[in-house]
Amino acid sequence: MTPDRPYHHGNLRQAVLEQATPVVRDRGASELSLRELAAAVGVSHAAVRRHFPDRRQLHDALAVEGFALLGTRLRDAVDAAPDYRARIRSLARAYLDFVTSEANLAELMFAHKHGEGGEAVSTAAEAAFAPMLLVFEQGLADEPPGTSPQRTALIFLATLQGLAGLVNCGMITADQLGGLIVEAVAQFPQGRDGR
Repeated sequence: MTPDRPYHHGNLRQAVLEQATPVVRDRGASELSLRELAAAVGVSHAAVRRHFPDRRQLHDALAVEGFALLGTRLRDAVDAAPDYRARIRSLARAYLDFVTSEANLAELMFAHKHGEGGEAVSTAAEAAFAPMLLVFEQGLADEPPGTSPQRTALIFLATLQGLAGLVNCGMITADQLGGLIVEAVAQFPQGRDGR
């Protein structure tokens, strides 16, 4: 296909994202090439640049999709657990499963820069973590006034992110993770078991 020839593609933006996802998963975001993605989809580089003028915009779009996927997994984890303690264990497992099995995508998601497109990524991240915050808001509703569900959720997330980093760099094995999740969850306020 020549660069000046019009392209006919049903949803080029989505097709490019679908081609980019396995590249990120297998080789990392630094290996993404708009030219290679255009060739894989069967359109010109110029056609791809109409949707993604630069790699940053492609990275942002992939981050938004990644946060949507993470949000779905976290909501499913909450829905599958019967009470507060089970929900935070389930959230921990779902989060750690995602960021360790999708390590390159997670790295791209958390590396986004503020700027054009950054608002969409921030909004997607906020939506993804909403189920986690809701669990702490509901579970800690009866705790003393000094207990902040928002702060507790943030410390919980930081703890999980630290564990994920240790798994992803090989300092702890996936076998050790189950016991560490139990210990980590035990460090947080007991809360109440009502939904």
